[in-house]
Amino acid sequence: MRIPFSRRMIELTLLVLIGGVMRGADLQGVLADWNCAQDMAQQGRDKVLKENRNCSLQKNYQREAYGLITSDGKYYRLDDNGNKLARELLGNSPSKDNLNVIVSGDIDGQTLKVTNMSEL
Repeated sequence: MRIPFSRRMIELTLLVLIGGVMRGADLQGVLADWNCAQDMAQQGRDKVLKENRNCSLQKNYQREAYGLITSDGKYYRLDDNGNKLARELLGNSPSKDNLNVIVSGDIDGQTLKVTNMSEL
């Protein structure tokens, strides 16, 4: 029996959603303090930076956790390795509040398990 293409796509999508892990993802976005990432993704980075100076990474980029905000408004929490790599890139960048990066890793729910990160 032949399964229609659309049904196979639905089944594949459900498998990914149920498993919750998307392997081998490459994402581009902007680094942000994890505590501010959701607001920035929903309200806009400029607005949040203007209203909450604590979200700025420019003067103090050392944070407990970082997030990645993508251009389509999604945001992901970086794992421990991602946080370490983010600190290294931020420490070497003059543009801390607008650091565009490409991140490679696996997406597990809302967490990005980072294998590599580089500045764009």
